[in-house]
Amino acid sequence: MNEQKRKVFLYARVSNSDQKSGMESQIRALNDYCRLNSINDFEVFTDEGISGTKSFRPALDKMMAAVRTGEASCVVVYSFSRFARSVTHMLSGLEEIKKASCNFVSLTEKIDTESPIGRAIFVIISVIAQLERNLIVERVKNGMANVRAKG
Repeated sequence: MNEQKRKVFLYARVSNSDQKSGMESQIRALNDYCRLNSINDFEVFTDEGISGTKSFRPALDKMMAAVRTGEASCVVVYSFSRFARSVTHMLSGLEEIKKASCNFVSLTEKIDTESPIGRAIFVIISVIAQLERNLIVERVKNGMANVRAKG
């Protein structure tokens, strides 16, 4: 883990550059969170004009690389929809954050993995994701068996 002091990372995203007020409101909410929680050592990452469906988002990718190297103590987002493009993407991102011994806060959903309820919700989400993966595997196996049966 990185020996330097770990920062709080703030992430905001808007789908197109015409949404300046949306970006401003997200950043204002993230800054308010830091102010209310006496957080002074933070870094803001923003992706502007990039759809949440894109697998490559420069600021998010840079932030997650820094999370993996242990530079972050916490990742704070305005909402899940700003952070992840799908349930699978959200869960893989949350797993990476957890592996890095980093907390995750979503202001809109009021989830903070530092709290007992936040950790419980994270576990519930993870269980649902595992169920989804298992169901997909089962469907694929059934589909392959059907193809084999047809010859």
